Amino acid sequence: MPETSSQAERVLGGNMTFIDYTCETAAVDSATDPDGARPSDLPYWTAVRDAKKNGKKLIFTNGPVPGELLYALDCVPLCLDLIPARIARDENLMAKLINDAEIKGNGDLCSLNKTVTGVLLSGNLGVTPDAYVSMPIPCDSARAACTGIARFIDAPFLHFDIPLRVDPKNVRYIGPQIERLIAFLEGITGSKLDWEKVKQRMALYNRSARMLEACTELRAKTPCPLSSHLAVWNELMNAFGPTTEMGTLLEKELALCTARIDAGFSPCGQGEKHRVLLLHNLVWQTFELTERLERDYGAVTVLDGFCLGAREHFTAPDDRSACLALMSRRMNAGAMAHGSGVSGDDILKALEKLLPDYKPDVIIFLGSRGCRHNWAAMKMLADTLQKDYGYPMLQLDIDNTFSRYKSLRDIGDAISDYMDTVIRGK
Repeated sequence: MPETSSQAERVLGGNMTFIDYTCETAAVDSATDPDGARPSDLPYWTAVRDAKKNGKKLIFTNGPVPGELLYALDCVPLCLDLIPARIARDENLMAKLINDAEIKGNGDLCSLNKTVTGVLLSGNLGVTPDAYVSMPIPCDSARAACTGIARFIDAPFLHFDIPLRVDPKNVRYIGPQIERLIAFLEGITGSKLDWEKVKQRMALYNRSARMLEACTELRAKTPCPLSSHLAVWNELMNAFGPTTEMGTLLEKELALCTARIDAGFSPCGQGEKHRVLLLHNLVWQTFELTERLERDYGAVTVLDGFCLGAREHFTAPDDRSACLALMSRRMNAGAMAHGSGVSGDDILKALEKLLPDYKPDVIIFLGSRGCRHNWAAMKMLADTLQKDYGYPMLQLDIDNTFSRYKSLRDIGDAISDYMDTVIRGK
């Protein structure tokens, strides 16, 4: 069982806030990754921590709330869903938060939502919101959590109603809600929305989106220059995409990938022998699994998550209606980033586009217990991949946030058994 870190002990003892903890752990991660081979979220957490000091309003959010509007009004969004991903590595800290949420909150939530609830119940987050804007992704836990979280936040609250089905009618339904968001934020900030500032933020979002797409496409190269970690970038895009700092982070990754491709470099010490597609979830507690695959099997992760294709860009920045419609479409399809609301057919359509270019021969479905509404897709995927492509898919029952449900060792052993008996045993 992992030992509780000294920082986590200070958090549990009330001597360090959760925001300071996220900043310190992010700083340690950056310092121990000199090549920049892992996504860095330190600039984001420092922006959240220092928002009030820098004269900005801090807005708590869930899901893909339009960041361009928030940043244009001098607000910084704290996407609550990012907190568990940052602190999940400390098993004992997570156990305390989840236990508190089960006792004082809603025991039916998934571990990710319990963690957020536990942090808020602790009273030790370290920052206070000026408002809370909720846009739940289409799963029962997320929808229940957004309603419950509002009870623990002493701030004005705006809740979006996002239909599950992605179609033009539902996009039009979201449009008036974005107008209400603008009015709501203007009331919080005491300022009117300046469209020129929105245009600047949309340009920054476009820049980040294009570079993320370029980083994704470079994973198709052989050898693949870098294990993907694309789900991390996609999660961060919701809260940090329309910023100069996000563009700088992706610019560094793009340069690293390009340099490695030019040098013929592979992250697999013995050379690339297999290409891995991780479906549905990451194990937020660690990067150890992808590193183990590289080290022991020469298996580089070319994609994680799915539906990581091109994003829609703002092409008519002076057309306010067109830009708000694009934001509505993005919100309607917001769950696609990690598949919480994606059907089996949607996954298969995405894979039909991805498989020819990325050529994975190792396919692993990490089915988190908090997303069991999506597990029906697993058999459809497994059957189709085996029948049409000859790929045997490993299906794992995990908790992507809390390692006491299934330990990292157990997950790693299951993957090793699959690699030894199924992939190498072909």
